[in-house]
Amino acid sequence: MAVLNFLFRVDAWVARVTGWLLVTLLSLMILMAFGQVALRNFFHSSLEWGDIFLRHLVLWVGFLGAVIATGQGRHLKIEIVRKLIGPRLRKISFIITNIFAAVVCWYLLNAAVAFVQMEAEANSILLLDVPTWYFIVIIPIGYGIIAFRFIVSVIQAIADIARGNWAIKEHD
Repeated sequence: MAVLNFLFRVDAWVARVTGWLLVTLLSLMILMAFGQVALRNFFHSSLEWGDIFLRHLVLWVGFLGAVIATGQGRHLKIEIVRKLIGPRLRKISFIITNIFAAVVCWYLLNAAVAFVQMEAEANSILLLDVPTWYFIVIIPIGYGIIAFRFIVSVIQAIADIARGNWAIKEHD
């Protein structure tokens, strides 16, 4: 039981850190976009690297949002199917879906690691002498964290079943 509690604490920590990181990056994105528009409209100039940086911030925000959505169970839902099946079948379907999603994320993680390694070996520079792989490292990290959160959801669901609880926690 100590291992389960540890996993659940790590998952809660991941959710908290991801939330703060998401708020920070989204705020930076908004400020950068506003700055770019202001520079263009009022000073007829812009940061040369600003748009590329913003595109990569969108990538980071997207993955961090997916990490949060995964932890809240806001993924892979087909509401009509959920309404047609009973609670036991719904819980089993939830477990199977999450296992499948974790396996898919594992394969995507491996492909993303290979992609980042190729970018690192190519020594490509994205902007301001910063290597490209620094900006795309969120791809394997994101898939890894998402897979972890799917597995934690499966473990939580199995623990619930062991306690006789067949209900799926709904998040608002």
